[in-house]
Amino acid sequence: MTALFWNRRSRANLFKIGLGAVLTVLYIFPLYWMFTTSIKSPEEILHVPPVMIPEHPQLESYRQVLGLATDRQPLTMNALNLIMNSMIISTYTTFLTLLLAVPGAYALARFRIRGRSLVLAGLLIAQMLPSVLLVIPLFVLFRPLGLTNQYAGVILADTALALPMAVIILRASFLQIPVDLEEAALIDGGSRIQVLWHIILPLIRAGLIAIGVFAFLTAWGEFVFALSFLQTPELHPVSIGVYQFIGMYTTQWDSMMAFSSLVALPALVAFLFLQKYFIRGMTAGAVN
Repeated sequence: MTALFWNRRSRANLFKIGLGAVLTVLYIFPLYWMFTTSIKSPEEILHVPPVMIPEHPQLESYRQVLGLATDRQPLTMNALNLIMNSMIISTYTTFLTLLLAVPGAYALARFRIRGRSLVLAGLLIAQMLPSVLLVIPLFVLFRPLGLTNQYAGVILADTALALPMAVIILRASFLQIPVDLEEAALIDGGSRIQVLWHIILPLIRAGLIAIGVFAFLTAWGEFVFALSFLQTPELHPVSIGVYQFIGMYTTQWDSMMAFSSLVALPALVAFLFLQKYFIRGMTAGAVN
């Protein structure tokens, strides 16, 4: 009987391990294919059947993307300028999302606000809206204010896209903190802002990191707002820069994949170092 139990348990564990391995391969393979395509020669890219491991790797695609000396046609803007633009937009979007989400989520978690259920329902609906539905109203709103063709317009639009989910996640993190702890700090003489800053926020660090990563990645990969609001090529982020490699008659697949590899690197590094906080914060938002 004991042997039968352990056999069943071993088969279940093997099944879980096998399933995890398959899912891991499915997740990693697109990244592997992107990188290997970036170092393949044009003949290997178009070879049938596909070449899994490049036989003659080349780095001319990376030299072209980085604006280094190469015999290929130079790009309108190199990857470093585009990454810098995206870094500016994503950083300010993250900061603004945190600045607005903290008081909004705190109010929804602690205060008895009339119509709070409607506000939460509105946030749930808003976070499901795609950016293509928001771009026209925002463009009509931003144009008289002079926010088009400026970083500020894209930053505000990206913040509007990330803020509903950020408030929902952060509210759940606030609800996990006992009210008695906050009341004790208020009795000891601390103001509500001091209690929030010195006591509550350090306890919900995982939620803050989660919404910070979420807002950063939302702004980093956003395409519609950047395409609609930024007409000057010098202001374009990486999501638009990839179209430099698509021509009327041909596409530079190796340079496009090299550019995509460089663009994906910051997001991968950020997620690898912050994944435990991100998962913990997202899980906390899912159970409340």
